[in-house]
Amino acid sequence: MISNGTVLLIDNDNNQNISNRGVLERKRYTVYTATDIACARNMIWETEPDVIVMEAVLPDGDGFAFCQEIRGQTTAYIFFLTSKADSAKMGFRSGGDMYITKPFHMPEFVARVEIAMRRRREGYA
Repeated sequence: MISNGTVLLIDNDNNQNISNRGVLERKRYTVYTATDIACARNMIWETEPDVIVMEAVLPDGDGFAFCQEIRGQTTAYIFFLTSKADSAKMGFRSGGDMYITKPFHMPEFVARVEIAMRRRREGYA
């Protein structure tokens, strides 16, 4: 099966990772998951994702700071999927490309991943 692209999901809620992964894999994406920054840091270099979807609150650090750390080292399209509704500005300032607050609607999530992939293919991310 040909993949539509590679997505790395970084969320401390493993059930959220499993749910999002299942939906994206049905759309023919290759999906990797991490539940903390330490694991995500290694996976970014091993998997070279096209899109990174991350929570802002992670058990071993701040997702915004992690985004700043990796922004200059990866060309992945980065978007936050987080319950921190009041911090969208921080997400963009840290180098994020998109921001969705939880709870979210799965069709919107999938559409945003598709948009991110299209932007990567067109050279915008």
